[in-house]
Parts: sequence; structure tokens; C-alpha cells
Amino acid sequence: MAPHLVLAVDYENHTRAYATEESPFSIQSVEGWRHLGSGALNEVLDGQIHNGASFAVTPTTFLGYEGGTPVLRSVIAAANRLEREDTVVLVACSYKWLQPPALVQFAEQLAACRHPVALTLQADSDPMERRGVPEGLRQLCRACPDLVLWRTDLAAFDAMTHGALAGAVGVTAGLRHAVDPARDGGGGPWNPFTVVLLGRLLRYFRVTTLQDWFAHSDPWTCDCAVCRGAALDRFTDKAADVLQARQHSVRQLYLLHQDMAACHRGHHRLEWWRQTLGDSYELHRQLSRQIEMEIDFPKVLQAWRRPTPMPLAPVQRRQEPI
Repeated sequence: MAPHLVLAVDYENHTRAYATEESPFSIQSVEGWRHLGSGALNEVLDGQIHNGASFAVTPTTFLGYEGGTPVLRSVIAAANRLEREDTVVLVACSYKWLQPPALVQFAEQLAACRHPVALTLQADSDPMERRGVPEGLRQLCRACPDLVLWRTDLAAFDAMTHGALAGAVGVTAGLRHAVDPARDGGGGPWNPFTVVLLGRLLRYFRVTTLQDWFAHSDPWTCDCAVCRGAALDRFTDKAADVLQARQHSVRQLYLLHQDMAACHRGHHRLEWWRQTLGDSYELHRQLSRQIEMEIDFPKVLQAWRRPTPMPLAPVQRRQEPI
């Protein structure tokens, strides 16, 4: 119905089980967990393609941090044995893999994969607010250009401006990060609050927050095809409004992506992102003056405004994982 759209499958089994060295790929069925050898894994990947997926995504379970290096090595080695050109290897893991001392070896392992890697990060809150993670992700993107940031938020844009291949932004907060099966017990689209993306501020907000802000001030409006000049604080918790709020947010993402895609990769794209972040900072200040209330400039946006860190030492790509 929409051949121009990219369609991919995420079984979400990484939200419910851990990967092991012996069985990094599994799917859950009515009979229980089914561990996949190479033959069964190919069948699952073929099924995705036959059902219309743009590319196949491995059903990798969650990668633990403590003692996880042999498991990661097993994931990459098994993926490299797949004689396919239509597959992305999903790696769902803790943010700690992007901090020293794990980052260098993590980059070496991912760079050894002969397929693109879809990376999704887990933390108790926003992974990008953890010490060193924004910088580590930038370094990882530069070392592994076939990286896809998966189940994420606007970090997708920071990653793509630093060399990532693509990004997949979740529709709801629960789909914008990975989930540790032991802590969270599963992911999913449930979201109790109506949330909208203010593209100019590079942030998602609860509508109730906007209503508080604009209680005594003219609300911001939006000219997208969904809003058509209407106020951004108009949404309620009714199903129709929740849907419209999500449609608005998706259009905001497309506008950002359109602006980014108009810039050549490398220096021009980085300059666009720096300018966009600078504009966001100024708009935070303007909005604070308008509503006579101080609005903090988030830590993650502050981190993205900092200079790009030095690249990691060169790693060899398209080799067997170490």
C-alpha cells in the first residue's frame, strides 16, 4: 500500500530474555522459547522478507553487561555465518557498553560484523543522560558507519550526523529505549500521557506541561498537515487526540530528517546539526521569557552541543570478531 515506506520487524524478545553464548537468537511462541540455529534463523529471516519487510532483523535477545563479551562475540560470529545481504543484526544492551573501558572492545566487535548493526540502549532513564554515553555513541558511529540506532529518540539525528547509517525513532516513550528483562519485564507501546514533539526545541513534552506553560500566554501553534495552524496544547487523552499527537510528532521527525538529508554527509551535516542545536537553545530562552518561567536546557542537548570527541583508534572491519 505504501511501497516507499521502510518496514522492519522487531519481535521484542530482547525485552523478555537474555542472550547466551550458546543461544544468542531466540523467539517466543505458544510452546515457549525456541532457540534458533543457523537453519531455523534463516527461516525466520526469510519469513520477514516474504511478508514484506524491507530487510530482515535478527531476533537477538538482550545482551547483558557483566560477562557479556563472549555472548557478543557469539552474536557477531553467528551473524557473520549468514550468507545473506538483506539482514540487520539487532544488539540490545546496557548503556555501559558505551562507557570506558568497554567501548573500545564493543566497537571492535560491532565493526567485525559483515551486516549493519541495529543498536538499542537500555538505562533506568534516558541512556543519553548517562556519563560519557553521548560521546561514546559519537565515537562508535564514527568507528562503525553501518550502525543503525534502533528504538531511540532524537539521538538518531546526533548519531546520523556523526556517521550512523540510519535511525529508528519510537512512537511512544516505551519504544524509545531498550529494556532489561530482569528489571523492566518487557517493553511495549503503552503510554499513559499524551506527548508531542516540539521539533524546534528538539524535545518531547507531555501536553499537560504545555497547558501549564501557556495558561496565561499565547500557545505555540504548528503548521504541519495535522495541526494546520492549531495550538499545540489542544490535545487531550482521548484516543483521537492521542493519535493526532503522534501523527504530529512523526511529521516533526520527517521535517528534521528532510532538513538533514538536504545536507551532504560530513562537515555540512554536522554544521546543520550544530546550528539546529543552537537554535533550540535560543528558543528555550525565548520561551522562558514568554511564559515567565525558567525552562531548563536538557543535559542531553547540552552534551550534543559539545565538540565531537576524538575518534577511537582505527578498527579493522569485515573480519571475524575477536
